[in-house]
Amino acid sequence: MHSHNFTYFGLAAASIAAITFTACGFSSTSSWDEPPDRGSEEDTYYYKIDTESKQVRQHSNGQCLIDSKRMRWDPTADIDEFVYDYTFSNDTLYLKNSGGESVLVRTSGTPGELDGTWRVARYYNGLGYEVPGESSGLTANRVITISGDSFKETSELASTFDFTRTFGMRLSMTAVFDAQDGQYNGPGAASIAYFSEPVSNDPMMYEYTIVNRTNTSIEILRNGRTFLLEVVNPKLGYHERSVTYKLTSNGRTCTSVYETFSITEKSCSLNYHESVAFSNSDGVVYSAETYNGFNSDFEKCFKKMFGLGEFD
Repeated sequence: MHSHNFTYFGLAAASIAAITFTACGFSSTSSWDEPPDRGSEEDTYYYKIDTESKQVRQHSNGQCLIDSKRMRWDPTADIDEFVYDYTFSNDTLYLKNSGGESVLVRTSGTPGELDGTWRVARYYNGLGYEVPGESSGLTANRVITISGDSFKETSELASTFDFTRTFGMRLSMTAVFDAQDGQYNGPGAASIAYFSEPVSNDPMMYEYTIVNRTNTSIEILRNGRTFLLEVVNPKLGYHERSVTYKLTSNGRTCTSVYETFSITEKSCSLNYHESVAFSNSDGVVYSAETYNGFNSDFEKCFKKMFGLGEFD
């Protein structure tokens, strides 16, 4: 795995400190109900077909750079990064990278030519196993449009994806049960990635009753108290994902927002919330993650809901 830096940025930060890290992380932020406007992905990132190398490569209209411990946008800079290897034959297109392989069928265009619209028919993960419904059902209607050297990929969040049967919801349910029993081990999931990781069962080792369940909410009765856990307005983009999680009980609602996003010109400063910004060895900030969970308004709300600890 390549080594990357992550840096905390915040309104109160007097300086920017960076340390080497090799995986995603999270930071504490104040509570807000919806992610702020990060700027248009399409205005920043675009993709080109390289017919000589048979590759799809990502480019950008500028880059976010760390210069003397400050983040600044360079509109003249460009990235040139590998996205997919591709091959095609008549009405079938194959896109492959380390994450897996997609097999697409033509829905418009001329057989034998790359130009046209392609729909994903099958997807195989990095181990070569077919994954039903593309990425375990998280996305649907994944379409590739190719015109000349222009490559555009779109998808939408599958309406049937069950957020209540994810690792993130299981962690959140466990946090509620532990807190109700007087134990505090954190308010729940610590990364948006957990809300896209399916699990086969609900938390074990606890006694509770499921009163009502949809694919985005679960209402639970335990020890005479009802809890409603919801995933609200989940968003999926090629460069940006966000999930708003709400916990409601006894007339109190606690809200936490998880998001991960690639850096656009508008989000380059990251000075309105504490975030974790990830940069490469050349000092280019390429993505960031925020989570208003621990040591935040959400945590204070969570503790107050269960009468745990200090609330200030």
